[in-house]
Amino acid sequence: MKTALVFFAVALTVVAVTAPVSANQSADAETKTKSNKEDAPTVDEQIAGLEAMCAANTEARAARHAKTPLFERLGGEEGIHKLTREIVRLHLENDKISYMFEDLDADRVAHRVALFVISGTGGPAVYDGPELEVTHADMGLTNSDFLVAGGDIIQAMKNMGHGQEEIDEMVCILVALRERVIFEKEGGKKAGGY
Repeated sequence: MKTALVFFAVALTVVAVTAPVSANQSADAETKTKSNKEDAPTVDEQIAGLEAMCAANTEARAARHAKTPLFERLGGEEGIHKLTREIVRLHLENDKISYMFEDLDADRVAHRVALFVISGTGGPAVYDGPELEVTHADMGLTNSDFLVAGGDIIQAMKNMGHGQEEIDEMVCILVALRERVIFEKEGGKKAGGY
């Protein structure tokens, strides 16, 4: 558990973006996919673009976090709980990933994710759950799943009224944690350890 918290906290200091991150990139990629699949970036190209963008803006994100932790900018514990409930709501409505939640208690998932986010964005260390690798090990997630779920997170943050800087920082946190939850190129996905 402590390893996950330390990694998440370290990832936070490595993740700040001043340019519109993935919200625009995801929307652009989806539009291109619908209009002309030949011109659309591949999943690997999208991931590489996100990684490069996050790496290029590390200092700006760290400076913002030092001035006001992301935890506070997300509305503290109450705001983060609202955000994670909205994320889970969108995941449940998303045909591409909703099946992963069929046998899970959505409220419990939202609560556990909120505790993880609170602990990793500058709030109190309240997360005491399993490591990311444990909760995601049996899900068989791919980079495509990562992009789809990330799109829901971006939309949830917009729905909650968060600005582009906060969205970008959250996206870069997710990008920093991606390799800890993506274990498959393709595969049968199941619910994780929540």
